[in-house]
Amino acid sequence: MKNLVIVSFPSKPDTLDKLKESMKIALPDTRAFDGCISVSTFIEESTNTIHLIEDWESLEHQSKYLNWRIETGLLNDLDPLLDGGAASVRIKLCGAEHIDI
Repeated sequence: MKNLVIVSFPSKPDTLDKLKESMKIALPDTRAFDGCISVSTFIEESTNTIHLIEDWESLEHQSKYLNWRIETGLLNDLDPLLDGGAASVRIKLCGAEHIDI
């Protein structure tokens, strides 16, 4: 991986299926965005949380992507599906792997 980013979306228990459908619609654009190398999806069933494991050419690419998503309203669209609303989305910018450790 070049630059690891982990994004977590905690769903309300009764909206997980709707959140999955929203992700199916949104993720092709994410994967096609400039600088995106890959996006893998995992669901933590015990907490109804969807985790995206993303690989980006650079954290700057991911930042441009996030700004685009905010500007185009995706987080507003997901807000009613998320336990805690859009403010509950967690983004961990891990960056490049440290192979010397």
